[in-house]
Amino acid sequence: MRSTLSACLLALLCSNALGADLAAYDPPPGKAVRIIRDNYGVPHVISNDDYSLFYGIGYAQAEDQLENIVKNYLRASGRATEFEGIGSLLMDHLVRILDIPRRGDEQYAALDSRWKSQVDGYAAGVNRFIKEQKGAVPDWIEPVRPEDVLRFSTFVDVIFCVGDCRKDLNQAGIKVAALDRLPPIDGKLYGSNQFAISPGRSGTGNAQLSMDPHLPLNGFYRWYEQHLVGPDVNAMGATFFGVPYVSMGRTQNSAWCMTVNGPDLGDVFAFDIKPDDPTQYRDVDGWKKFDAGEETHQIRMKDKLAEKKIPFRKTSLGPVVAERDGKAYVFALPWPESTNRVRQFYDMAGAKSAAEFKDALRPLGLVMFNLVYADKAGDIFYISNARVPKRDLRIGSGEPRPGHEAWARWQGYHPLDELPQVLNPPCGYVMNTNSGPQNVCLDVAPRMDQFPPYMNSQEANARSRRLSKLLGDDQEITTDETHDYATDTRLEAGDRWRDKLVERLRAAAGSETERAGLAEVADVLAKWDVRTDLDSRGAALFVVIASDKSFADALAAEDDAALVKLVSGKAQRFREKFGALDAPWKDFNRISRGDIDLGIAGCGFVEADKGSFICLRPTYGLSRDGKRYAAGGSSYGMIVDFSNDVRAVSCLPFGVSENPASKHFADQLPLYVDLKFKPAWFEPAEILANAESNRVLEVE
Repeated sequence: MRSTLSACLLALLCSNALGADLAAYDPPPGKAVRIIRDNYGVPHVISNDDYSLFYGIGYAQAEDQLENIVKNYLRASGRATEFEGIGSLLMDHLVRILDIPRRGDEQYAALDSRWKSQVDGYAAGVNRFIKEQKGAVPDWIEPVRPEDVLRFSTFVDVIFCVGDCRKDLNQAGIKVAALDRLPPIDGKLYGSNQFAISPGRSGTGNAQLSMDPHLPLNGFYRWYEQHLVGPDVNAMGATFFGVPYVSMGRTQNSAWCMTVNGPDLGDVFAFDIKPDDPTQYRDVDGWKKFDAGEETHQIRMKDKLAEKKIPFRKTSLGPVVAERDGKAYVFALPWPESTNRVRQFYDMAGAKSAAEFKDALRPLGLVMFNLVYADKAGDIFYISNARVPKRDLRIGSGEPRPGHEAWARWQGYHPLDELPQVLNPPCGYVMNTNSGPQNVCLDVAPRMDQFPPYMNSQEANARSRRLSKLLGDDQEITTDETHDYATDTRLEAGDRWRDKLVERLRAAAGSETERAGLAEVADVLAKWDVRTDLDSRGAALFVVIASDKSFADALAAEDDAALVKLVSGKAQRFREKFGALDAPWKDFNRISRGDIDLGIAGCGFVEADKGSFICLRPTYGLSRDGKRYAAGGSSYGMIVDFSNDVRAVSCLPFGVSENPASKHFADQLPLYVDLKFKPAWFEPAEILANAESNRVLEVE
């Protein structure tokens, strides 16, 4: 494992000195763009002008992920039913009544000429590929518009924020079916790890950064890797399908990454419905009529589209998402301004210092996310970034707010300097595992009692406890150790539960046959090192036993009967399935892509009624044929070392292409399952030395 990472970084170290200017990448003259694909298919897109650069990005993304781009845009337009069918109807209706399409269109219209040129170029590049593939793509594929970029960005914001509104509705005892069709941002498939190490704590004498977002491995929250080289930008990293910019990654001087944080970003407002006239609601300035209308949805039914109309009502604050007991419930969300959103990604990638990076965040164009930053100068920085509404604290977080009370309305947004943040802590590292600002470092982490209670809802978790121990105990963290910590497979707290289980099994009463079987289980578990590496033995048996809902109670019970029955039954079925109780983890924990089916290291939640176990390198599995198949977890990894020549390695779970016939459909999967990375080639010489193709595209 360590030798592989060292070899990757050594190869990068031997490349040309970092900081080559745009000319060194050989941009083509005139209105044209160069697209170099490296040996992993990653596009390095190079141009002298914004429009051509983003034209190339659009074309390259479409080559690899056209269907996913268009699907994302249709979802963001409330049109998912046109390719997914009636199951997406409620989600589509929510998207429309929240005015996501209109807001995206208005944000695009408000862009100034430079930023508009970028999204115009991106859409034109996608459309060129669609035109070239006419007749070879599904009939629901249609040309995209620049507005779609803003619609989808707005859609992503809403998905992450609407969970807070869902909590408010739950507090009021109200369930909205449409919300169940949106991704559960607080669900098991969503998380992330990130950490940065200062030069004084680094074995290389330079800052290091690790990013590891945890998202589903399928669906629309998936990562694409790309490299943009153009006017004022040279950035490589990950983004969602349909987003032109690098969302997290590295430049010549810096690197940054994100995890989901926990401020309360959305509220539900409850408006009184007039008892003698249900067409009116009580607003701040008196009774008003609801704005009423209906949305027409096209629903795919086999080979045709069927039409369905759904009525809606709106207040001055937004659409009604539920009505009950004489009240209309309305969502309030922290919509960003368009220029803030588009320019902020560009400015983040162009920042040459921690101060410039922080300034890039000031417009609050990013609605949320913990951000960790590191740079070549040795600065490390953490901020719980968010567009947090200022609120009157007479209403607690998680409760619906009275719609007719002026004091209950939002009072603007907290500026960046009022958000929890840390720059260059004395301990020499910052970290976050969706664990709240108070756990980012040992010494000067923000104290949350100094912030409004709605600023954070996250606490320490199993991943934060493990990562804090690894970083805190190591005074000189090498690049190999950074890799090992980023991909650590030890189940936090697993040893305590294992030891207790082994003790109970060895002392359990029962027949001679039962005791012999339990003793064998105990022996296998006692030898387990509490890791979930590919060849770890005992891990699979433990997970099968501990995942049973009755495990915690059976282990705590004074009577052995329930535990004996549980373990005996699980062990028998496990042996029948895998042939031996000490079958390696890779036989049980799997991942598939097309015809490829491999064992995979790492483990997500192993839940019991009164406890859970997880490692820093999670793979969240779905049961299939007695095995677990990865459905989410580590979804893009990058490690950056800021030596004189900034070096980086990265890995996607599968590859950059969604085409099963492409060599890049699953070429990174063998690395991913074995906790390894590929070189993230960045400099002109190393890109050319590892180029699979080099094409100049004339811009139409």
